[in-house]
Amino acid sequence: MPMPVYTRTGRECRRSPERGTLNKLSLLVFWVASSVCLQAAQLPVALNSAGNFTALAGSTVTNTGPTIVNGNLGVSPGSAVTGFPPGTVVGGAIHAADLTAATAQGDLTTAYNDAAGRTVPAIVAGDLGGQTLAAGLYKSTSSLGITGVLTLDGGGNANSVFIFQIGSALTTASGSRVVLIGSAQAANIFWQVGSSATLGTYSVFNGTIMAQASVSLATGAVLNGRALARTGAVTLDTNTAVNPGPPVVGATPPALTAVTCPLGVAVVGVAYSSLLVPTGGTAPYTFSITPGSLPPGLNLNASTGAVTGTPTGAGGISNFGDTATDSAGPPVTATNSCSINVAPLSNTADVSIVKTGPASYTVNSNVTYNLAVANAGPSSAVSVTVTDILPAGTTFVSATPSTGSCSGTSAVVCSLGTMASGGSATIVLVVMSPSSLGSLTNLATVVSTTPDPNTANGSSTWTATSNPAVPALSNWALGLLALLLTGYALRFVRKTRPRQAAE
Repeated sequence: MPMPVYTRTGRECRRSPERGTLNKLSLLVFWVASSVCLQAAQLPVALNSAGNFTALAGSTVTNTGPTIVNGNLGVSPGSAVTGFPPGTVVGGAIHAADLTAATAQGDLTTAYNDAAGRTVPAIVAGDLGGQTLAAGLYKSTSSLGITGVLTLDGGGNANSVFIFQIGSALTTASGSRVVLIGSAQAANIFWQVGSSATLGTYSVFNGTIMAQASVSLATGAVLNGRALARTGAVTLDTNTAVNPGPPVVGATPPALTAVTCPLGVAVVGVAYSSLLVPTGGTAPYTFSITPGSLPPGLNLNASTGAVTGTPTGAGGISNFGDTATDSAGPPVTATNSCSINVAPLSNTADVSIVKTGPASYTVNSNVTYNLAVANAGPSSAVSVTVTDILPAGTTFVSATPSTGSCSGTSAVVCSLGTMASGGSATIVLVVMSPSSLGSLTNLATVVSTTPDPNTANGSSTWTATSNPAVPALSNWALGLLALLLTGYALRFVRKTRPRQAAE
């Protein structure tokens, strides 16, 4: 993989040739060196009002579990935001199909095109896991993955900028990490994704994702950045997402001002993973818990801020303080007052959803889906909500739940109320298929405000492929076809009679 060189200083990049001694070869070398330096000197992508959003979708925002979004959350032109609660938005507000969200979407389009139009990139491909990259512009003509650890090295410059141009999908593996060293800042990292981005379970990601379609954060994924989707959905599941603030353009990063709390809800006997995320400051950081302590079974990694483990005991609320100290001179410390409510397994509800439909469909015709929702307990599930994101090109016809009510057209939201342990409900959803051939992929999710120890069964997808439509003939067309067939038959008879007479 070709890699740019970043060790030249600004003076070396501008150095003029000696008088009268520069031949054609030295001219060529000077031009190449200058191009390399220009490649490294990227300016931050101007997000404008889109930068105020930690999560911004085009169609809908859906959430499962006690997600924490630090900053604004919005959707436009869609209007559906579901799963808040149990998710919470702190330090910002929810903007659903309002002027603020619409303006941010316009600024996102401008920023997306800016990032996609940057030139003279270094070419990357495949999986970036295990690599250390310096600041600059990188391009993959297809999909890009991250397995394990990707390290981004700012080279000691707090205003260093990383821009990734990705032709199709961005996918990070479960447990993967994007690690920042050398004063690299999450606010100066931009991922322009040609289709959709998916962050794997319990992965840690840094930077602003600008996706043409959708952004999905799997269970426990942590985002120190932004999830910005131009046309599709932002899907969350027990995540921590923190807005990194405006780009750093000075010689030194802004002072450390805050540190986030870990996820505030856990379940006894169920694996837990979260992260303390600092705002501002100079990496590396040192993290600690004081005063108080984490719930039994949970532990803090003092160098990464990761809080992991499996809660034990009878459950209850643990109050504590978390602290982040950076490596500036002198070091700066930020603190926060936090709590984690550990629910006994007996006070949880395992809600699930299964979606079925036809294997194929005809264009411009009704397609019927059946959604089966159940609660395996052991407790009742409160405020059960189902969200179905209609595929692009379809038109809503009807949604009939066995209990509760449904609303919406592009994203159908059904409120089913409280579902007892062992209870179930069904929803019959009918849509009009598109006029073009292709496939329909339909996603449905279910959430509850009651802690759910198993979020893996909280979503279901059904895909159907199109069959070419067989045109129906009117009575006039059938009559005309009969006349044509009769005409051909008469011609055939007339041609065969002379042969029979000759014989």
